[in-house]
Amino acid sequence: MKPTVEKEIFCRGTPRKCGREYGEQAREEIRREVEFSAPGFKELSGPDHFLRCAELSLQTYAPEILDELTGVAEGAGVDIPALLFLNVWNSFDDAEERCTPFLLRQSDRGPVAAKNNDGPERERFRAPFILRKVEPDHGLPFLQVTYAGWLSGLDMMNSAGLVNTHGSVGSLFPRGGNRLDIRLRMYRLMRHCRTVPELLSGLEAVPLTGKGFSIMAGDAEGQNAVIDAAVPEIIISGRDVDHAFSTNLYIAPELDGRDGRTPAGRIHNRGRRRFLQDFFAGHTLRSVGELQALMRTHGEFAPCRHVPLCPSSTFWSMIALPAERKILLASGAPCETEYREYEV
Repeated sequence: MKPTVEKEIFCRGTPRKCGREYGEQAREEIRREVEFSAPGFKELSGPDHFLRCAELSLQTYAPEILDELTGVAEGAGVDIPALLFLNVWNSFDDAEERCTPFLLRQSDRGPVAAKNNDGPERERFRAPFILRKVEPDHGLPFLQVTYAGWLSGLDMMNSAGLVNTHGSVGSLFPRGGNRLDIRLRMYRLMRHCRTVPELLSGLEAVPLTGKGFSIMAGDAEGQNAVIDAAVPEIIISGRDVDHAFSTNLYIAPELDGRDGRTPAGRIHNRGRRRFLQDFFAGHTLRSVGELQALMRTHGEFAPCRHVPLCPSSTFWSMIALPAERKILLASGAPCETEYREYEV
């Protein structure tokens, strides 16, 4: 089975320099990812207008990210419009279920944010996820687990111990106007914020667009939040909870039916939610080892997923330990692959 986190890269310096080093070290993977997104780019209605809006939002709210993207394009030898599209592309395929993020307020190794990352089998041979470590001239050093070429701030931990994991949900709310994609907003915030309250304040400060996500955020102090990012709406459906999880659905009742799922898709999402509700009703997780055991559990609605029993497969698994500033990463389904330890 092909591993799906097979590139580890390191960048240091200004945004442009970090971007260029990113592009140079992951050139082949970025080109494959740009190729993977090309059909969506070609089918886009009014591509020039779309990209002008995306560029305007970066110039308005995060010019240093536009500078970094320019460096990535230079290093990888790809066109900046194709790379920009890759970073603001909001395609949402409801045919398969994706990702199970978790939060634990306390364990034998402190607070925990974790996830199993899932996808359809056809994505197994796309450009792999990469692990990227960055020491910027300005801002906090960080670890980022992401698709090659992305500057998404989802699935990221910084040196202050602020971390988040996520699952895709979709959003049916209107998202027009000069708005910044939430993945890029999170990228900016995760490079500067030290605590969950700072992160939440930052999310409310800028008009947002994007696909819509369920985000689990935690910090080294044990503060956490369950964020229903039904962009542009942001609802905090949990604060400083003992445990939390999501199954590609929003948790806040007022967002019921405002996700991007089809009725058929919601049946499976709700089955997964019931499975975990029943589990936590009978178990209290006190250690990282116990969480790993849950993340390796099999069944139609269990977190460790394999085709054909499930409509998607688990490609990689991540357990972040904010108090230790460490990420444990399994390159493949966690039932088949041992976790490796990385430090910010």
